[in-house]
Amino acid sequence: MKKHALSFLFIITLFSLTAVSASAVVNDTLKVGIRWGSTALEAANLENAVGSGYEFGYYDEDREFVYLDETEETTITMRASGSGNGVTVTETKSGDVLYRFSDNGYCFGVRPIGRNTETWCKGYKYAGGFEYRCNSNGTLTVINVVDLEDYVKGVLPYEMDKDWPLEALEAQAVCARTYAAQTRHPSLGFDVCASTDCQVYYGRNRATELTDRAVDNTAGEMIYYNGKPADTVVYCASNGGATEDAANVWNSGIPYLVGKKDPYEAQTTIPNYNWSATYTAEELTWILEQKGYSIGTVRNVYVSEFTPMGNVSKVTFEGSRGSVTVRGETCRTIFYSSTYNKSVKSQRFTIHGGGVSSAGIYVNDGDTRLSSLSGVSVISGSGKTAVLSSGSASVLSASGTSTIGSGQTASSTSGTFTITGSGSGHNLGMSQYGAKAMAELGYTYDEILEFYYTDITIK
Repeated sequence: MKKHALSFLFIITLFSLTAVSASAVVNDTLKVGIRWGSTALEAANLENAVGSGYEFGYYDEDREFVYLDETEETTITMRASGSGNGVTVTETKSGDVLYRFSDNGYCFGVRPIGRNTETWCKGYKYAGGFEYRCNSNGTLTVINVVDLEDYVKGVLPYEMDKDWPLEALEAQAVCARTYAAQTRHPSLGFDVCASTDCQVYYGRNRATELTDRAVDNTAGEMIYYNGKPADTVVYCASNGGATEDAANVWNSGIPYLVGKKDPYEAQTTIPNYNWSATYTAEELTWILEQKGYSIGTVRNVYVSEFTPMGNVSKVTFEGSRGSVTVRGETCRTIFYSSTYNKSVKSQRFTIHGGGVSSAGIYVNDGDTRLSSLSGVSVISGSGKTAVLSSGSASVLSASGTSTIGSGQTASSTSGTFTITGSGSGHNLGMSQYGAKAMAELGYTYDEILEFYYTDITIK
């Protein structure tokens, strides 16, 4: 087997590290961060899965690979060395040095030799090539430089069940491709990451003929709004019965992310669709303190505002030293605790065990808010109708009977609060289970997308 002698690059001083543009896709090529930050590698290994050997060089501003040398070895390891973005390449098993890359204003690149290659990296098979950025602590950020369509093929079976109907997979493929069109991590040197912070991407391991066909059938297609690719095409596993306006979740309006009732989720089976989580007052007190809210011992927590779609937009916590109201997506995320292994899974929930205060009283389906009980008609257990004159009333909740009214609060008598809800995620954009249900009912992928995103075109 041929081994190339050590090679040293000519130092090029005319170029600086390539800046990442606002548009992620350059010449149909995407840069995906697969190891960075705390997951960056001291020794980055590659092994040919399809193809044999590697070319060494770098990717220029147009993401074209500039060839400098090659090896026939099939297992190689990269480590940071020298200054700047210098990298030493060794044969993995023997440790023999195959190549040294000196910083020339670019990052070191590796491309497997062959066509339609696949390369093992940390247990996953990836199409395309790789780029390595040196970090100040001696580790390497590993970037997969990959064709956009191959990227989508590596997202689809991780973001949606690979055995779902073709039309649902096609809708997901269009979403994934559109999301990747905008650079998300320019300061880190790549366009999108491989985690849930962007979209889950692990290359070819789970890809099937069906998932690849969904990508091929929609090749190049994206969601457009006002003639431009939509830059915030998000989706969730399920919405519990209604999507939501982005303004009510992120406090920022996005015109194609508009809330609407979803009649489709109920027509398919969704595991763990309905859920509950119970917190003690002590647990909530600790969770709030860890997140910077000092209101003393929690005495009460309740939903203080619903959106017109019936999703939660405000939650109020009352404690021994004050109160705090959180809004938008924080209504869900504030309950997350890795210590207690508890979370609230969607924006669509109710809280039992607490009560409302003077912030308002919600009745019937949760969409109707009363600022006062004065003048409200009620029906008694015997069927008689009466008008309240005192502005207060007794209510029956999970914690028992409480009196509520002007300036009063019905607090938990048991010291626990149970949150029940449905759906999973932020309730924005396409419901993946809803897409599955629509596909099972015969809808096409463009009809699915046009239902979940407002005033969009697909092209």
